[in-house]
Amino acid sequence: MGPRGRIRRPEAPRRRAASPAPAAPRPGPSLGTSSRQLARRRHRVLKEIRTLQKSTHLLRRKNPFCRLAREICVKFTRGVDFSWQAQALLALQEAAEAFLVHVFEDAYLLSLHAGRVTFSQDVPLARRIPGIQKGLG
Repeated sequence: MGPRGRIRRPEAPRRRAASPAPAAPRPGPSLGTSSRQLARRRHRVLKEIRTLQKSTHLLRRKNPFCRLAREICVKFTRGVDFSWQAQALLALQEAAEAFLVHVFEDAYLLSLHAGRVTFSQDVPLARRIPGIQKGLG
């Protein structure tokens, strides 16, 4: 007899283990956003972070930064408008962005250490760390 010709014995019904008591319902995502949408948003943000970390281009546009630098220069030179070289403004922007990225990295690490999600309280604390004010690193 082949495998199909065997007579099967009826199996005894399997017992399930007792199910645990129902847990309290978890608070769901706020205002109609599903967990799938939040996961997509997180994935998109992480993907953007990875692409920004791989690139070497500037994070802010050049023209608004140039206007800001010239405005600050006019404030500190009592109304005298100096001319700026393009390379000087570019070097200033790169240094400013590197400084801000470093402060945000430190603030993020402080927020992880404290167990917080947002790091708005940690930015002033990260600026008070002595290593930051003396340069990067």
